[in-house]
Amino acid sequence: MSFDKRLAFRGIRALYGNEIFEKLQNTHVTVLGVGGVGSWCAEALCRTAVGKLTLIDFDTIEITNLNRQLHTTTKTVGSYKADVLSSRLLEINPEIELEVIKSQMTPDNIDEIMKDRCDYVCDCIDDIEAKAYVCNYLFKKGSTFIVSGGAGGRIDPTLLKIGDVGTANGDALISKLRTKLKKEYGFVGSGQKFKIACTFSNEKPIYSSKEEYLSGEFPAFGASMSVTASAGLLISSWMLKQITGM
Repeated sequence: MSFDKRLAFRGIRALYGNEIFEKLQNTHVTVLGVGGVGSWCAEALCRTAVGKLTLIDFDTIEITNLNRQLHTTTKTVGSYKADVLSSRLLEINPEIELEVIKSQMTPDNIDEIMKDRCDYVCDCIDDIEAKAYVCNYLFKKGSTFIVSGGAGGRIDPTLLKIGDVGTANGDALISKLRTKLKKEYGFVGSGQKFKIACTFSNEKPIYSSKEEYLSGEFPAFGASMSVTASAGLLISSWMLKQITGM
């Protein structure tokens, strides 16, 4: 069957108009981390006719990802997340331009990895060290980007919001990121906006029982797909607004 992108994305053209559809087709978005948040974000961008996506993730799929990650099935365990997601997105849009990078980003290689990939960036990683230097790098580059806050240990997606890293409240991951950016990268002081968009939730996290955490049976907290997926969709909607101006 031949692929007619104008027909396939008729709903997108009806929503945004043909001119913005063409703009989406000519837009390149980079998604950092394609796990519980990033996999949903990337698929939403693909289904909204973004013409080029770069997926950056060095991790492989584990069976414990089944509760929240779009690409995890009993058949994909052991495969690279970015490879599996890339194959899925090509089944959705065979004409999308996809780039997969399966390297762990570090302060030493970020210039090389992010070269020509900084225009629009969705940061969906949860490693706080990496999150901090990525934020600093993208901020200095003048990129249009958004970072994900904490989604684990929460059950109410309606409490997710979009705010500024400098002022978002009640989210431990964003709080740690804010502290690092101030202490290590010279960002502004307390209570001031950083001009870095983020998702966050001030829902009190639910932690695993101490005994099962210490025994290794459970992680520190679990995760609900309804929250992680909602965070990914919220990030994609913010990014689409920046691209389209709508």
